[in-house]
Parts: sequence; C-alpha cells; structure tokens
Amino acid sequence: MNPGSDLLFASIATVSRLLRDGELSPEDLLDAVLARQEALEPELNAFTTVLADQARRQARAAAAALAAGQGGPLTGIPVSIKDIFDIAGVPTIAGSRILRDTTATADSAVHSRLRDAGAVVFGKTNMLEFAYGFVHPDHGQCNNPWDTGRTAGGSSSGSASAVAAGIGYASVGTDTGGSVRAPASFCGLVGMKPTYDSIDRRGLLPLSATLDHVGLLTRTVADNRLLLAVLTARPVPERPPRAAPVVGVITELVDATPDPEVREAFAAAVEVLRSTGAQVREVSLPGITELWRRAVEILGPEAAHAHRRWLPDREADYAAPTFANLMAGREVPAVAYLAALEARQAFSRQVDSVLGEADVLAAPTMPGGATVHDPQLDLAGLDACVRTIPFNVSGHPALSLPAGSTSDGRPLGWQLIGPKGREDAVYAVAERYELARGGFPTASPGRA
Repeated sequence: MNPGSDLLFASIATVSRLLRDGELSPEDLLDAVLARQEALEPELNAFTTVLADQARRQARAAAAALAAGQGGPLTGIPVSIKDIFDIAGVPTIAGSRILRDTTATADSAVHSRLRDAGAVVFGKTNMLEFAYGFVHPDHGQCNNPWDTGRTAGGSSSGSASAVAAGIGYASVGTDTGGSVRAPASFCGLVGMKPTYDSIDRRGLLPLSATLDHVGLLTRTVADNRLLLAVLTARPVPERPPRAAPVVGVITELVDATPDPEVREAFAAAVEVLRSTGAQVREVSLPGITELWRRAVEILGPEAAHAHRRWLPDREADYAAPTFANLMAGREVPAVAYLAALEARQAFSRQVDSVLGEADVLAAPTMPGGATVHDPQLDLAGLDACVRTIPFNVSGHPALSLPAGSTSDGRPLGWQLIGPKGREDAVYAVAERYELARGGFPTASPGRA
C-alpha cells in the first residue's frame, strides 16, 4: 500500500492493523511521514532535528519484527519527541543557543520506552527556549497548521504542530505550566498532562523539578491512552464509563475566561457530555485564579537553580526575556519559596476534596484561540496559564480536548481534570465526549 494523506491522519490502531496484516510496510509509512515533514517544514518550522537515517534503521527492524509475528504496541509507528529529551548521539538543543553544540551520551527514559515499544522516532521538535515561555531568535516561532500565520503555542509547539499536520502519529512533550495543553488547545489536539511523576523524567532537561510533567500529544483519545501506557510501562484500564459520570465545572476558571467564543465553546462541550447522561454541576476552588503567583514562586527559583551553570555569564546567548525570567527567579526569597510549597500541598488537598464530589472537573484550557505570536509568559503575569498551571501545582492529571473553534476557524480547547493516578477515569469521560461528537476535525495543510 502506498500511504496517502488520509492514512497519515488515521488512528494508531488502524495503522498498526495494516502493518501487522502486511498491507503496509513500516518503511513506506516512514517515507510518507518524512516526505510530508519535508514538504510542510518551511511553513511550520516544527523540527530542530530530523533523524531520517536512524528512523529508517528502526523501520527496517520493525518490519523484521512484524514478519516474525513479534513487536510491541507501537511497532512501526512514526512518532516524534520534544527536543528536551536526550537521545544518545543526538544533540539536545531545547530551543536554545547555549546547547546547540552538545550531544547526549545516553537515552532518556522516554526515548528508551518508545524504542522498546517498537516506535520509529523520526525527529526532535522545536520548542520555546528551555521550555520557559519565549522562543529564541536562532530557532524562530513554530507555526500552526490550521493557520500558519499564527503560533502553534508553547512550549511544546513543534510537537503539537507536527501531530496536527499529520507528521507522525504522536509526540511527547513537557508541561510545566500548560506547555502540552496550551498547544493542544491551539492546534485542535488531545493533550495529556498525567499525574505528577507518573512518567520517568530521567534524561529530560529540567526546568522546575516540582512542576515539570512529561506530556502527550495525539489526535485521538485512544492514541493518547496507548502512548501513556507505553511511557508508564503499565496498562491504562479501559473501564466502561459510568452511566452518569459527574462532571464538576470549576466556576472560577470559567469566570476568569471572558472571551465569549471560548465560553460558548466550553458550554457546548459540557452540553455534549450532558446529552450522554453525564451529570453536570458547578464546583468551587476559591483562590485558584491567583494560584499562578504561588507557581511563580516555585518555578522561578527552581528554573534559576537548573540554569546556575550559565547564569549570569551566558546572558548574550539567551533570548532577552528568558534571561530576565531566570534572573528574576534568583530574587525570590527562600521563605516565599517554602511558603509556596506549603500552598501547593494545601491546594492539592483542596482539589482532592472537590474530586470527592465529582468524577472529573472541567474548565477552559486557554483564554482564546491561537495568537499571531507566542503568548508572552513573563513572571509578572501569566494570564495564559491561569487555567492550566494550577494542576501542575497540584499534580492532578489534566487532559485538553478540542472544543469547537472561533468564528475564523481557530481551534479551541477545554480540559478534564481527574484524581491522581486515575487517568483512566479522565480518558473514560473524554472518550464518551469524543464518541458523542463523532470524532475531532483535523488540520489540512497541503492535504489533497
């Protein structure tokens, strides 16, 4: 079979079946993905490194495994990873100038698990500098497949842009304040920030040890569930959804989202769930819209600590606003940092308590659709993160899903938040929503 553009947007389950039945070869599939990447890359700027030779070796190994009736859950499936995860012998640039001449000496845990599952890792994706809110001018902004005059969102921008454009079937990113969920919302994808520390972070360049989460970007909920199972090395149970799951709408986060198109799309998404028999009720998390201030008091000093070997001597090699954020983090008093950690624990318990009354919580993901330029995420104000960063602080799993679009066709997203360690509960409600909607639309740059 010669893979056409529609196959590049198929589910992992569909493509895996074709591979296992011998109707499609891993080599032909990879060639189609690489051809699409080459054709769209000038517009998207989604990749820092394309690993064509290495990926072709992996595709040949996948073909041999399949011919022998062997292989893992991702055998022959092309995927990408954010250029913040190490692959032995490959640069880990992290969207920076400082690391452009470095080479990783060992694989990250994420890459090892993808490789062991049979995935064909064909490239490393563009991102905001050190995942800290701003693009470095050496690399440039990653653009959105729905409208290449706008950003894909950050910081896992290249991962989202690639998957939305049909360049690979999934991508692994990171989410410290919303960096998977925000681009998922901008690009019409499914973006999961799982429970804190549920995915091994070895070989991930750190930003904030307390807030960093490995995150997953896919086009369907089932693909996301599969990828999480691979990366946690344990199955995510496909529990049948309750006849009437309880969905708690977080009133403070809806009230903090004044854009009428976002509010209408969110309300429509909730109504889709209600139409399936879900119970919808309002819940309150007082103080949640100000929690970003506590997050800054954690993120700032931890990021400055992670960059201590380069501060302040390498100022000229940073994008100016990244450097400013890092230096501001050095000024956070220790007592403020420790108080923020205490507030983190208190808020986590608060979310646990509210989740005692609901199966999942719901809120908008972003304040609007994709902007022309990346949102400016300086530590003086994080409006773009008001709805996402609380769950980095609390550590609860949060999944962004497509929720319609603006009047000019920009995707919008909403998120479901579940109990810690209960990604299965989040996926069950998300799959209910996806099924009721009849699936999610996809971007079509260069698509016939």
